[in-house]
Amino acid sequence: MRIRPAGRDRPAATRPGPVATGCLDVVLGLLLIALEGVSSAVFFYAYAGSDPRPPNPDMAEAGPPGMDWSGTLVLATVTVVACVIGVVLLRHGLPIAGVVQLIGVCLLLALTLTAWHDAYEDAHPEPGDARAYAASYT
Repeated sequence: MRIRPAGRDRPAATRPGPVATGCLDVVLGLLLIALEGVSSAVFFYAYAGSDPRPPNPDMAEAGPPGMDWSGTLVLATVTVVACVIGVVLLRHGLPIAGVVQLIGVCLLLALTLTAWHDAYEDAHPEPGDARAYAASYT
């Protein structure tokens, strides 16, 4: 007696069609983006949301504080993980979920670059801008 594989002996009506698998692909992509948004918000708040230490009065003449890399590094890590998930989804034959994931990666990359730019400008104020210099110590 010959044993047939389980997937080939089913009639065509019981196999999922392209509409069902396409909808699941879209839902999976959107669900992953939502989960990454929530997890990145939690990580960003946990690592970058804490209040910085007040400046030491003895160090007032030393200049502006150094650059805070915590927000940039957290967002960069989440961006890399999302990119890896997107590539894995594409490699496993889920093109819509992979493309949605990579679109989310582009948005996360823009947020990462914005966080880096803001931290850079806070750490390196313009030489003649006394308000920015004074605001960096309050």
